Amino acid sequence: MKTPLIKIENLNHSFSDGTCGIRDICLCIDPEEFIILAGRNGSGKTTLIRHFNGLLHPSSGKITLNGNSIFKDINLARKKIGMIFQDADTQIVGDTVFDEVAFGLENLKIERQYITKKVMQVLKQLHLDHLKDRSPATLSGGEKRKLAIAGILVMEPDIILFDEPFSNLDYPGTLSILEILIDLHESGRTIIVAAHNMEAIIAHATRLIIMEDGRIKKDGPPKDLVKTLERFGIKEPCSSRLGFGIQPWQN
Repeated sequence: MKTPLIKIENLNHSFSDGTCGIRDICLCIDPEEFIILAGRNGSGKTTLIRHFNGLLHPSSGKITLNGNSIFKDINLARKKIGMIFQDADTQIVGDTVFDEVAFGLENLKIERQYITKKVMQVLKQLHLDHLKDRSPATLSGGEKRKLAIAGILVMEPDIILFDEPFSNLDYPGTLSILEILIDLHESGRTIIVAAHNMEAIIAHATRLIIMEDGRIKKDGPPKDLVKTLERFGIKEPCSSRLGFGIQPWQN
């Protein structure tokens, strides 16, 4: 039997004030899946994905990556599982765009020549190379989100977690990030997106997991679950409501 890429068993997390964030989560994730973790605000989506690379420790339960506990080698887990936060500013620390993308590799004491080559490769891939000497503070919201993605991508992760990747972006910004997500998945990476708005992304997902009150309520192909979304406080995509099924959002 094939070992899942990520396996979560009976995962629970309670916060310091006693409130319960997630309850009895059991989940297997295979390579190259494109998963939407859906739910209204407060459903437990962000709390769950922050456990995947050890940003939060469970009150009980287990998380394994390729059969090994993520806490056995947390640095390896964080290299293999990258996360893009909803607010990109919270993970940007570099003085310039180049410095920001180089930060993770520099911490690994990688040879400078390799760092320069790899950083420029990723900046070109995300169309940020013309901004390499700019201060991140001068970038637009969409550019900052792309910069946060670049800082993760340079580490060559197998899995990338996105928390509300389209939050506060205009149409061009949303389209740009959506294209990056699609490209990353097509390149062979496992993509997990926590979101409460399905409109832009559901057509590209291979799996939809719906959460409520810290628990997984539904798990299956998006086409089978799209009509149940509004039962959990999530807006059904327009194309589905109009009877056209799940259609790509962009033209």
